Amino acid sequence: MKAKRLSLGFLVSLLILITSSQVFAKAPPVAKLVQIEGQVEYSRNGTNWNPVRRTKYLFSGYHLRTGKDGSGMLINQASGMSQELGSNSQLEIDGVKVIVIAGSLSEPQEEETSLFQSLLNKFAKAQRYTTVRRGVNLADEVCDNKVRTIRSVTVSPGHSDLVWRNACPEYSYKLVIDAGMPIDVPAQSTSEMIRYNVASRAVGEHTYRVEVLDKDGTVYIPKAESKFQVMSADEEIELTAVLEQIGDDIFLETNFLEEQGMYVAAMDAYREYFQQNPDDNDMRPLLIQSYQVLKLSNLRESEARLYNAGLEEDY
Repeated sequence: MKAKRLSLGFLVSLLILITSSQVFAKAPPVAKLVQIEGQVEYSRNGTNWNPVRRTKYLFSGYHLRTGKDGSGMLINQASGMSQELGSNSQLEIDGVKVIVIAGSLSEPQEEETSLFQSLLNKFAKAQRYTTVRRGVNLADEVCDNKVRTIRSVTVSPGHSDLVWRNACPEYSYKLVIDAGMPIDVPAQSTSEMIRYNVASRAVGEHTYRVEVLDKDGTVYIPKAESKFQVMSADEEIELTAVLEQIGDDIFLETNFLEEQGMYVAAMDAYREYFQQNPDDNDMRPLLIQSYQVLKLSNLRESEARLYNAGLEEDY
């Protein structure tokens, strides 16, 4: 009987540990601010304020304020309606409502397009990967030699890296492309991930696999090969033109890149965004999901820990 009680207690404790990191998970953003001019700031709690310099996605609980030269366009993600935010104004996002505390917000006008459902779906999926395993030491998992790669990815002349998880500081790799001669990729003890540039490969589809080696020889060979598609220079010109039209909206940019199969380019865009905007923690699940898609499990786990730590600071 005592053993049964202990087992039940262990299971309850385990369930709490597994689910505790999801307690603070946020719903998707409910609005975004675009066409930002002058002094515009946001706050996640109404106390600490950060400048807004590019398209900003806004979550319930956020506050916005503008200075004497500040303005912007607020777009409700659910309705697709837009409103002009004037100078010397302050707003609070409460659920799906926008509360004007001071200043002015124009009457709503209908926008031509809304990607709210796409954003909802993406955030719902991304939340699956924000759970962290309490009590697990990441260092214990560093030397998992089973290196998996994304099954299909597109590269271009300007975004030509294949990436995979750095299995262990002393492990090296053999990259086999189109069943050709193995390419030696040396150990990179301090790298977050392994990158290999395939810019010299011909336009079109190629197969590849990554084999893992320690000092004694091969320790892992994947059962199946992956594929990468090389985009032509002309195709990249067309892609760049679309990205220029998108502007500084990180969600639209990465969403478009992923639609083209350019998952590494999307990850790099996310990484650059969070280097420049480390305070934008509520958007971090999108980077976490990007790591998951690219099989970069160690980076996904560390980023999820960073995300959850940021959420806990808000309470």
